[in-house]
Amino acid sequence: MVVFCFTAIGQTTKNSAAQEFRFEKNIVAYEQKSEENPPPKSCTMFVGSSTWALWGKQLEEDFQEFQAVNRGFGGSTIPEVLYATHRIILPYQPAKIVFFCGTNDVAGGASGKTTFENFKKFLARIWAESPRTEIFFVTATLAPSREKFRKEMTEYNNLIKDMASKATGLYYIDALSTIVDEDGKAKEEFFQKDRLHLNRAGQERWIPLIKEKLRETEKAPITEKSLESLAKERTELGLILPKDSP
Repeated sequence: MVVFCFTAIGQTTKNSAAQEFRFEKNIVAYEQKSEENPPPKSCTMFVGSSTWALWGKQLEEDFQEFQAVNRGFGGSTIPEVLYATHRIILPYQPAKIVFFCGTNDVAGGASGKTTFENFKKFLARIWAESPRTEIFFVTATLAPSREKFRKEMTEYNNLIKDMASKATGLYYIDALSTIVDEDGKAKEEFFQKDRLHLNRAGQERWIPLIKEKLRETEKAPITEKSLESLAKERTELGLILPKDSP
């Protein structure tokens, strides 16, 4: 009887959390889409915020050779992506994840360090259940409308660049460099009128760079290392889940 009560309370809490989650409709839509057309086991899943979401179906066509699956949603933050991970990512254990998220975190007041720590939680969550999934971090953009956040976003990018030099299976893609001028400021010509999201010209600057990195890692060391050595390395880097993680 006690067990039943516990379960009921847990289910109520889960349902309540789902109702409060501002992107619940997006996640349900992705769940239904995956049920009707399951992502292939060798897919490359694009995970993150509105940069992917607004790219839409065109993204899957642009990266068709990598069996791309677009799972970007709204103006999401990393904790929100993490919240939905067990529903739209982990059930399919993608071979590769192309990750773009964190700019909304910083714009919302999070420091570069805090945003980095949340990304580490995402890495730990993925690798706890899918240790050989490769994760490609696409640099946070300093969009014209968010130039004032340069310091924090630069810190976020640099911390992950350093992590990628140590963590097997994590790759850093400097997409920012393809859309900035000599002073490092984003060019307006690569953004929509909102001065925040990439237009098609901006997307076309990113496509060859991301493709090149995805091709480079086809024979990556993550496939050569044992699960034991990967676990040891990630533990040393602090990429482990807390005991009370779901």
